[in-house]
Parts: sequence; structure tokens; C-alpha cells
Amino acid sequence: MGYVAVTAGEELIERAEKLFEKQRIDDDSDDIGVDQIEGQLGRLTAQAMSEGGLYAPRLAALAVKQAQGDTVESAFLLRAYRSTLERFDETATVDPGEMIASRRVSPAFKDVPGGQILGATKDYTQRLLDFDLAAGDSEDPTTEWDLDDEGDPERLTNVTELLREEGLLHEPDEPEVDEPNDTTRESVTHPPERDEVLQELARGETGAVTALGYSALRGYGQVHPTLAEVRVGRLPVQIEHPYTGEEVTVTYTEVTESEAVVPVYEKREDPQFAFGYGLTFGRNERKAIGMTILDASIQLDSDDEPAENAEFVLDTVDGMDSFGFIEHLKLPHYVTFQSILDRIRSIRERKGLSEGGRVETDEQPADPAVAGTSDDD
Repeated sequence: MGYVAVTAGEELIERAEKLFEKQRIDDDSDDIGVDQIEGQLGRLTAQAMSEGGLYAPRLAALAVKQAQGDTVESAFLLRAYRSTLERFDETATVDPGEMIASRRVSPAFKDVPGGQILGATKDYTQRLLDFDLAAGDSEDPTTEWDLDDEGDPERLTNVTELLREEGLLHEPDEPEVDEPNDTTRESVTHPPERDEVLQELARGETGAVTALGYSALRGYGQVHPTLAEVRVGRLPVQIEHPYTGEEVTVTYTEVTESEAVVPVYEKREDPQFAFGYGLTFGRNERKAIGMTILDASIQLDSDDEPAENAEFVLDTVDGMDSFGFIEHLKLPHYVTFQSILDRIRSIRERKGLSEGGRVETDEQPADPAVAGTSDDD
């Protein structure tokens, strides 16, 4: 059986694209709006923004709609759009302590300054299907709450600051650079500086970051951290005013921040905690925690375990790289496969293998061994 190249015309490709769009609208329900996606599927748009490296909730909702819910495809669309934008300015470095937190939990300390803030979550309830949602129940369950205006939200002190004040936290090595390298403009070279590691992990594919972080917890690594805290909130975006030179807040971005500590007292003369950090756009706690584990693991700088090898981790977690490499397998490989097929047939012919996998020789096969007769014969 021979394989030949097949040519597909431009019209066929355009029709295939239209069929894809038809899948989205080919039912009796109303067309889902971008506003609905932005307002009701915040976790999905947050993942797309995080992996796309662009904080733009409405554009992320549009990308999710266009990609029919495929988050990696959505992130790809956002990255492609981002590459067309002109960079007007750079924001000032923001202090995470400026975060206006809507959720903050600390598994390390029960009593922390500012207290635990559960916020909106179902982490502590049973995960059962809610059939009321299928009926379109949109009743606000908090309408009868007695809410008082408590004024401006409180800025919360990071839990790790308490450990720093006691000298219990070993700070990661500072990058030997004057300015952080922008990995969206310059490729990462190995070994990477920590600022490059954090940027690449922040844009990493959520599942990949979670899986590699999980591998360290499962024993394929030396890091089993205690989370100092996980926070969700808004951080100000500040730029330098062009006339006054003062920093002004122009907007806010929703982020998820995670900090973890790892005891290393058995390996250092000065017992301290190692430190891992994670920050992602939007609410994406699982990825932020996975990023925290990988940051702490990569600082060990070991080739013994996958999660501790920066080159392995950074080359694996990028969704665009894995997306492209996996998806390209669907493209025609006729010539390559024909070459492999010819090579295998040639090898089989040299070895004298028949279609059944047996070696063809001139010798007659020996008579099969005769089994012992029984009384039934």
C-alpha cells in the first residue's frame, strides 16, 4: 500500500473553519454573550489571561468564546493579540502588601494579623452537583445579609513578613541583573535567573504547573511546603505621571498570590525556611500554589528530580509550546511516514521476515512434538 501527498485547496480549509464556527451556534439556545462569559465564567477567563500573559478580562472572554472554551487556544489568541500592541510605558513595581484582599487563608498560622478571610469559596463544603443551576436559578443567596459599610478595606501584612522579622526565612538569591529580563521579548537562556523562572511559571499552562508541582509532593522531589498564605485580591497598577513624575494608580488587576515555606534545618548550619512564591492573574489558586512549589524546587538546582530542573520545567509548562508541538501531529506527515515505512520494510526484508513475523528459510520446520496419548484418544 502506497501513501501519496494529498493537496487541500483554500476553499476546503475555509469550509472547515466555517464548520467549526457552526458547531458553536448549531443548537436552539441563545448565542452566549461575551458579558456572560466575563461575568459568570471568571475562573475560565482568569486561566486564559494568566497563560496568555495579558490582563484583559473582556478580551479573555471573547477569546474563550472564539475558542469554544479551550483555555490553551484562548491563551494563544490573547498572546497573538498582545504581540500586536504597542508598549507605551512600564508600571512601577508594586508591593504585594498593597493588595486589597477579598480572600486570604493561612494554613500555617491560625491567628494572623488581619485574620483569616474565607471570601467566596466552596472549599469547605461537599462537592455535589447543584441541579438548581440547570433550572436557571439566579437568586442572590446573600440578599438578606445585614452588611454594614466598614469603610476602606484593610491592607494585610504578608504572613512571611512575620518570619522575616525573626530571621527565620532564607531569602532566595538575587538575580545578577540590573533590570529584570522580559521573557515575552527575549527568550530564556539556561540557567535562567529567578525573575525569568517566575515569569515563565506565571504564564505556564495551569495543568502542567499543577502536575509538576504535584510530582514534587508525590515523592519525585524534596519540597513539601507549608503554605504561609494564599491570597486573592486586587493590586494597583501604577505608572509615573508624565508631568508631575509622581506615581499614580490607573487601574487594578485581580491576582492570586501564594507564599510557602520549606524547612531546610537539616541542611544548613543556620536553620531557616526556604521560600517559594507564586502570582497569577485572576483567581487561580491551584496554579499559584503549584507555581510556589516549583519555585522552591527549582531553587534546589538539581538534575535528580524533574521538578528541580529549571530547564525541564520551563520547557515543559509553557502551554503554547506543548500546544503547538502536540497539535502539529495532526498536520500531514506523508513524506516522513513514507520514509519510515520504507525503512522498516527494508529492515524486515533483510532479516527475511514474512508478513506473519516468521523468518523465511529453506529448511522444513521440525515436526511438532507429539503430546502423550491419553485414554480419551
